Amino acid sequence: MSQKARPSGTGVSESEREELLAAMLLDAPELALTPRGNPDPRLVQLARLLGRQMARQNFEAQSNKRGSDGS
Repeated sequence: MSQKARPSGTGVSESEREELLAAMLLDAPELALTPRGNPDPRLVQLARLLGRQMARQNFEAQSNKRGSDGS
């Protein structure tokens, strides 16, 4: 592999990284505020990606906390 391996615990899988890169199209217009019923799909995708990452990090922190308390 030509890329350096990232340390574990970064919270972003390869598929999520590709998904995020695909959402950042260079020829797409800039994100703009839209009416409530019509959000920019790229913002929705970004929010879901960040939510999954935060949930994963929170779960890992809670698991580590329980593991250190119970030993």
